[in-house]
Amino acid sequence: MKIAIIGTHSTGKTTILNALAHELTRNGKTVIILPEYARLCPFPINEQTTLTAQMWIQHQQKEQEKKYDKPDVILLCDRASIDNLAYLERVADDQDISRIKRAAIAHAKTYTHIFKTHKLPLEAEADGVRSTDKEFRDEMDDRITTLLQTHHIPHTLLPNTADTAQHVNIMSIMIQKQ
Repeated sequence: MKIAIIGTHSTGKTTILNALAHELTRNGKTVIILPEYARLCPFPINEQTTLTAQMWIQHQQKEQEKKYDKPDVILLCDRASIDNLAYLERVADDQDISRIKRAAIAHAKTYTHIFKTHKLPLEAEADGVRSTDKEFRDEMDDRITTLLQTHHIPHTLLPNTADTAQHVNIMSIMIQKQ
């Protein structure tokens, strides 16, 4: 089972993911968490990102998912190919990324569940990695939402709240139904 939490930066994805992993592990499930590969990227990210950086992130996401996606494991992904695609599209300019886009959209349909967070009316935490620019966060949230809708990618929109327990409860119920 492969689960992804997606959304613009500073929406609680990692916090929710860690809480979900704890809950699933507590219930006897074997869980592997894949990190947000942008944080490991050796190239510029956020507003200064490049096509090279986003291609690296896409590649790492897919390769690591292949490596750890096993029948007896719940693989929890902090981001997914579809929200990474939103960042890639932003910097593609006039370059032909149609092949990359088709592959990312097809890959997005390999997740058992995709959960999308809301951009909450909170300031982004300045942690030295994520952007705190409100307009950039808004743009990325819009781009991700547009990709999901335009390409009919199945997903669940999490409630517009910072209540991690509420998110984990909803996600746990959906995962148990599988």
